[in-house]
Amino acid sequence: MSLTTNEFRENNRRWIGFAAAAAVLVTGALVVQLFVSDNADTSGGQAASATSSVMSGSGTPSPTTSAKGSLVAPVPVSRTATDPDWLTAAPQGISWQRVDGVPLPFTASDGPTAIDGAVASRYAHTPQGATIAALQISMRMLYSPDYARVVAAQTALPEAERAKILTARAANPRLDSAAVQAATVQPAAFKIGAYSDTAATVYYAYPRPGGSFRVARMAVTWVDGDWRYTNAFGADAHPDTADLTGFTKL
Repeated sequence: MSLTTNEFRENNRRWIGFAAAAAVLVTGALVVQLFVSDNADTSGGQAASATSSVMSGSGTPSPTTSAKGSLVAPVPVSRTATDPDWLTAAPQGISWQRVDGVPLPFTASDGPTAIDGAVASRYAHTPQGATIAALQISMRMLYSPDYARVVAAQTALPEAERAKILTARAANPRLDSAAVQAATVQPAAFKIGAYSDTAATVYYAYPRPGGSFRVARMAVTWVDGDWRYTNAFGADAHPDTADLTGFTKL
């Protein structure tokens, strides 16, 4: 579903109350993939209340100096492309932490290993590092009040595409973290759709009531020694599924 800048404000009211959301970019448009919880229609108004709280903020975002998230003590992990589990091994020592209300993964094996305000960086040059980076960067762009810093530091996009993200987020720069927390869940598993030394496309499976999963696709590219968010996908979209065969638990 493509959203123009003018449409983003109204659509934001609708999708923020859902179970989880992930933003991806395509040429000339911002696309928001919706992960609708079956509970959304039976919440007795809770989703609407959360939406109202989320939308109550206003103002221009200011830089944050305090670290958003806590690093995990690193452990030595050696992986090479010749390993049979190169694309399927799980990151080690995962700590799920709520950042601006959103659950984000921090690992001992694949990063991030640096946090500067809203920017978490220095991910391993591995499929697992790409998996963690894509989720961290995309969710911080979508939810952090310091989204502009994330866009500037951690995207590999044409200036026109960056401008579209900034314009869309500027319509609602501050989201209530408590409401976001009530509306978002962490992915249950991931699968590498495509991987090379310079690019990765990752699928994330988000749980839904009843045992099925919504699947989101995100992409990153390796630039100047770290992963950055991109809209250059290397694999087709993955359908929603009830079977996580081929996925790796997060």
